Parts: sequence; structure tokens; C-alpha cells
Amino acid sequence: MVPSVSDPLPPQGRIGSLLFALPPAGRRWSPGLRSAVAFAIPAAMTVAAGQPEHALFVLFGAFAVMYGERRAYRMRAIVVLTAGIALLASSGVGALLGHGLSGGLGASLLTVALLTAVAMVAVYVIDALRLGPPGALLFVIACGGSMMAAEAGVSTAVLLSCTAFGAGVSVIVSMAGVLRDRRKPERVAVEAAIGAVDAYLAARAAGRPAIDLRHQAGAAVAEAWAAVYDAGLPTRAPHSALMDSLVAARRRLAGPAYDDTNDLVVDPLISFVRPGVGFRLRRSLSFDSHATISAYRVGVACLVAGGLSALLGQDRPHWAVFTALMVLQIGPDRVRGKVRGIHRFVGTVVGLLLFGIIHQLALTGYALIVLVAALLFVMELFVPRNYALAAIFITPIALLAVGATPDGAVGPLIRDRFIETVIGVGIAVLVPHVVAPHAHRRTFRWIEARVCAVARALLELSRTEPAGAPAAVLLQQLQFELVGVASSGVDSATEDPKWTSDHWPAHAATAHLGYDLLAAYWELPPGALLADPDGWDAAFAALTPHSAAADGR
Repeated sequence: MVPSVSDPLPPQGRIGSLLFALPPAGRRWSPGLRSAVAFAIPAAMTVAAGQPEHALFVLFGAFAVMYGERRAYRMRAIVVLTAGIALLASSGVGALLGHGLSGGLGASLLTVALLTAVAMVAVYVIDALRLGPPGALLFVIACGGSMMAAEAGVSTAVLLSCTAFGAGVSVIVSMAGVLRDRRKPERVAVEAAIGAVDAYLAARAAGRPAIDLRHQAGAAVAEAWAAVYDAGLPTRAPHSALMDSLVAARRRLAGPAYDDTNDLVVDPLISFVRPGVGFRLRRSLSFDSHATISAYRVGVACLVAGGLSALLGQDRPHWAVFTALMVLQIGPDRVRGKVRGIHRFVGTVVGLLLFGIIHQLALTGYALIVLVAALLFVMELFVPRNYALAAIFITPIALLAVGATPDGAVGPLIRDRFIETVIGVGIAVLVPHVVAPHAHRRTFRWIEARVCAVARALLELSRTEPAGAPAAVLLQQLQFELVGVASSGVDSATEDPKWTSDHWPAHAATAHLGYDLLAAYWELPPGALLADPDGWDAAFAALTPHSAAADGR
């Protein structure tokens, strides 16, 4: 039953091609508009209330709107509200510490330590939950910006009320699209799933190795199923055309063995609802997990970069911390880390020049709000496509958010931010080569072991239990781990192609077997037992990875 595979390694990311890549990211006008409006409305109201000096502080809460993208509207408000509460907490922690700082090296080092702690927690949670962009940076900006504002004499009450105002408006703005097309998020997800399944089946029909396309199809179906479940569609009768399309795509992905004469039970039992938050956080509590390694490297880089900046006499080491975090928050991939470092450096240099022009304009009040809203809009257009372009617009936004005012001297500010960017980028690029340099190997093997462990637990259950709620929990976990197999394969092939090629056959076979087991469960009618669990178990036992020590980690 062990698949015989000859799949090639995933495409290896090359620095030259990644530097200038502009991958498609779909239409970004709506996210850009939401980001701009979520800031502009509360900021304009703050100016109208006679407090123009506090208008930019609503940014700390308005960032929350960016965390609700692609979520069904029934869940989007909850997600944005949760992000808003986390941003409020970050702002509060920064404000409290800022009021207690008295200046000097000790205060700078304490600042670096706090920002690093916030960065590590945010990176771990976002990576473990696989929340994706915009990542951990905005929480650290909210903390650092509130800290600097508090040091300048702004009260904690003002900072928290502005942050809460921005977060509250973000919840409302994030739901505005429901008035026009309340099914758009799940429809887009289902269309993407159908396209991914079609691409995989076409490659298989042509006899081409297609484990990467199978990964993409499985992940897209998982995301689509989560979207329709969040929207409440599986519990509705009769089922919508959208549900019927997704069910048909899942049947085609399962293969010709699927019995189309059986009625599929379209409910949360044998589905792809994402595993619970608790499970996703707990499973990553391993030093071999992507989330833990990412958080660890971010912690080391932020401490070193920020500490070095403070020791060199920079009065705001925050920027070195921000820069190190931006480069490393995506995880342990050193090649892409170098690309992000170069992107960050180039984008910051151009962004500092843009900030210099903005500073000379000395905009205030409504004019400044319009400018920042425009920067947010353009930033959202480029964030998922090319980070260098996005960094051009992120830089002035961040500088304005953390207290750069029109009445300050711009020359020393730009000089200091440039120095801190060089420090942050240099440390961030160096750290992955020094701290857990073979982390990709550990994650590669760890995720294989996770797939085999969950699959064998499912098979043990299948001997006595028909397909039902307990099996559904394990199926959700298995699908979640299989998505991790794909990402770990891409990372490892880019980082270490020779080592990966030696271990790739077993890795690809593990993925194929995992998807085959999922397909076998899709075929089961309600109440049926899985056929030949012993054969399945023997196949997974043959693929269970050896110890990491034996693999030369």
C-alpha cells in the first residue's frame, strides 16, 4: 500500500528570481480600501473632536482590519475583534512601560526586551495557527508606538481609547462588504478549490508527477471547506449551489473509487473544518516545529539587533527590532530570509526618501489623514506580491505611527532609522546561519512524524468506530499536518536541495499515503468501517521517520 512515487523536488526558490518576483495575488482593491477607511474614519473623527495630535494613534487599533481578510463574514467580525483586543493589549503594555522609563541605556535595553517578548509571542501564535499575513509586526508597532508616545507625555487613557476606537471601527468596516455580496469570501475560496483540483487532475491524467499540485488541491479544498463551514452553509437545507460545487470538487479529488451513488453527508463530521485553536497551539510546542523555531530565531535576532543599537547610542532601538522581526517572521527559510532582508533594506531606503518628502510637506489634520490612508491602500496592494515595494509605503506609515512629527528634525531621524535598518537586516540575515542552522531538516522530519502519528491514531480508531465525530477530529488534524508537509518540503528544497533529495521519496510517499487515507474516508458511507486498517497501518509504519539523530540534524 506504500505509494510508489517519483515526484521531483518542489521548485527551489532562487534569490535572483525571488527578488524581482511579482506573483499574482488576486484583486487587492477591497482589502486596500478597507485598511484606508478603517483608519480614516476614526482619525477624521478624532480631528473633528479637536484632538488632531492624537489622530494617528487610532492606527494601532485600525491595523485589526487587516486580519479579517478571506474569512467568511459570519466569522470575520470575531476575528477582527480578537485582533483588535490583542492590539489593545499590546498598546497598553507599551504605554505602561513608556510611562515608567526614565531614559538611558537601561531603559533602552528594557524596551528591547519588552518588544522582543511581544514579537516572540505574536510570531508563535500566528505561525502555530497559520493565520498568514499581515503577521506579527503590527502588534509590535502598536506596542513600540504606544511606548514612545507615553514617553513623550501622552496619557495611557488617550492611547488606549484611540486604539480601541480604531479597532471598533475596523470591525464595522470589515463587515461592509456583506451589504454587496455576503457570499463572496466562500465563493472565492470554492472557486480556488475547484481550480486547484482541476489542475491536479489534469496533471495526473497527463502522467506528470503532481505531489505539489495534490498538496495545493488538498489545501485549497480544506480552506474552502473551512470558509463554507464558517459561513454556516453545511447545516442549511437544501444545500446551496456553492456547497454542491465544493462537494463535487472533493469527490473528484477523492478519485474514481468514490461512489457517486451514495449521498454525501455534508456536515461537520467528515469535513475539513480547521482543528481547534488549542490543538494548533499545543502541537507546535516542540523545538522542531516551524512556529517554535521561528519565534526562537526572532527572539535572538530582536534582542541582538536592538541591544546592539542601544549600545551604539541609538536613542530609538525600536526600529532595529522592527526590522529584524520583519525579515524573520515568515520562518526558518534562510534563502527567503535573505530576499526579505534585501527587500527590507531597499524598500526602507526608498521609503525614507519618501518620508523625507512627506515631512517637508508638514501636513497636519485631515490632509495628513488622507495621506496615511493612501499609503495604507497602496501598501495592501503590494504586501503579498513584493515586499520591497510594500516596504516603501510601510516605512513612512511606521515612522508616523511611532511618533515622527512634522516639527522634528528630519535629517537625524532618517540617518538613525537607516543605521538601525542596517543593523536589523544584518543581524536577521546572520541569525538563521548561526541559530539552529539545520532547522529545516528538523521541521521536515517532525512533520512527517506528525502525519504518521495522526494517521495511525485514526487507523486504531477505525478498527472499532465507524466514521463519525471522533474520526472527524483526527481527519481535521491529518489534513492540517499534510498542509505542513507541503510547506516543509518547499522550505527544505530551497534551503538544502542535496539533503532534501536524499529524503524526498519517503516525504512524498508520506504525503501521498496521507491523502489516500483521507480519500478512503471520504468514500465511506455513514456508519461504515474502514476496510483493511491493518494494511494501512503497516504502510504508515514503514514510513515512520527515523530519529532526528540518525538523520544528521
